[in-house]
Amino acid sequence: MDFSELRRTVEEVELVDAHAHNIVSIDSNFPFIHAFSEAYGDAVSFSPHSLSFKRSLRDIAELYGSESSLEAIEEHRRVSGLQSISTSCFKAAGISTLLIDDGLKFDKKHDLEWHRSFTPVVGRILRIERVAEEILDEGLTDGSSWTLDSFTKAFVSKLKSYPFICK
Repeated sequence: MDFSELRRTVEEVELVDAHAHNIVSIDSNFPFIHAFSEAYGDAVSFSPHSLSFKRSLRDIAELYGSESSLEAIEEHRRVSGLQSISTSCFKAAGISTLLIDDGLKFDKKHDLEWHRSFTPVVGRILRIERVAEEILDEGLTDGSSWTLDSFTKAFVSKLKSYPFICK
């Protein structure tokens, strides 16, 4: 069977990344190796031995035109700058729409507007558990205790303050 037309279509179609996270500055405290795995603590030391890590490293090195090592890729990122490498990655991936879950706490993360220079459409995925945490952290202004009704009222009110939500 000839799959050339299917292959061409797959390679040319623009993609929607329906659950991305903010890009962070190169000097962020978020280690680059965490882009390859959700492992933390001692488990992260095993990431470089996984097949997905090795494949990703090879693909990134090919895209950057660098050696296929974590150190070489990190050096290329540092020297090239975040704007340049982000442009290369978004272009190579063919991403036309980016939906960002910005509820994770990263230092030096770029806001949604910053991401618009790489793709025409950038939207926000609201992490509602972060909204609930913020409400609980703020507490009640009258000094009383939370009830299900008082929390629900505060939660719905907060949701309505976000554009395009609960309208």
